[in-house]
Order: sequence, then C-alpha cells, then structure tokens
Amino acid sequence: MRVLVLTHGPEITPGWLEHALAEVGAEADIVDLDQGDRPAGRSWDKVVVLGGHMGAYDVEAHPWLREEKSFIKAQLDAGTPLLGVCLGSQLLAEAAGGSAYRSDGTEVGLLEVKHTARGAEDAVVAAIDGPVVVWHHDTFDLPPGADLLAETADYPHAFRVGSGLGVQFHPEVTPEMWEGWVASSGTDELEAAGLDPERFAATVRAEAPRLRAQAVAFFRAWLEE
Repeated sequence: MRVLVLTHGPEITPGWLEHALAEVGAEADIVDLDQGDRPAGRSWDKVVVLGGHMGAYDVEAHPWLREEKSFIKAQLDAGTPLLGVCLGSQLLAEAAGGSAYRSDGTEVGLLEVKHTARGAEDAVVAAIDGPVVVWHHDTFDLPPGADLLAETADYPHAFRVGSGLGVQFHPEVTPEMWEGWVASSGTDELEAAGLDPERFAATVRAEAPRLRAQAVAFFRAWLEE
C-alpha cells in the first residue's frame, strides 16, 4: 500500500500515524505543500491531509490551497480513500461543497468527542474511545450528503462524504509535537481556555501510551478498511 501524506509546514508531522503506517507495512510519500513541494504525477492507494497553521480559506496568503482543494476533489471524484485531519477536514469539507471559516472561539484541550448514532457504528471513528487532543479556531459546515459522526458541544468533529473521512481533532499528536506547537504558537490560547501550559503538557506526556494506542487503532482501522 502506498499512502500520500500532505503536510503544511515543518511543525506538522505524521506523529502517531507513522506508527500505524509501519505496522501495516505501508509506504508513505510525505509532501510539505507549504514548503513548495507538490505530489508527483502518480496515483496512491490512500491520501492523508494533515493540519496546518493556516485556514482553508487563506488562499491569498497561501495560493497553493486552491490547488490542494482541487487535488482533494479529484481524489474524491476518483474514489480514492482520503483522510483529512483538522485543516485537512476543513479542506475536505470545502472540496466536497461545504465551507470552512473562522469560528467564534478556540477549542483546545484533551476532550471527549461524542459519537453520533452513525459514528458509533463506524469502525474507524469508534476507535476514538477516550479523550483526544483538540486545538482549532476554525470550523466547517458539512458538505451536501455528508454524515456527521462525532461532535463536541460546540463543534462538528468527524464526518464522511464519499470516499473522504474528516476529523477535526488530532489523533496524531505526540507529546513532542504538542510541545513544538506551543513553542511556535505561544500560550495565550491555552491560558484563555483555562489551561496551565506546563501542566497540560505534562498531562499529554502522561497520557502518551493511551493516546498512541488510540491513534494507532484509529489509523489502522482507516488504513485497513
């Protein structure tokens, strides 16, 4: 199996996804669009679109987002299984006819996401059975024909549309990734949400074995479906 992984900046890495890819023996092509890389002219068995500091709507500052959304739509039209994470879920929503936009606030922390009835029956999304890392200040409206699979009280968090699965939360985040994000983004949003940055980082480190197991179960379920 060959998997294309699209990233959006050096601080965005596959994290726990790499563990799942290794476990199923998949080969990964990692392409950082924000650094000017582009997918080669080939096909992949599956495509993963990870997060980024930009919004799906930031096409003036990041013109390559237009090309990426067209690429995602082409993958959906071809029926290629595609997984979008955070920014990736917002790009998927837009490519499929929905919309992504700045939300009223920032949702951040280690949060429970509630499965809808369809989500509880979805073998991939149901693998998220405990708190998961969340950090976003954008959200999306579901595209036509999409099924909502998980949500928090304030935001949609997982949906399927065609061959695409989008998740707003971050199953891939390792403690090292989290600490790198805080170092680059600062602590203001964490503190505004009532989180002590150092204490929360310690919580993520303490939760790492569970987070890894949950993430690998989630990614493997998607890779193997």
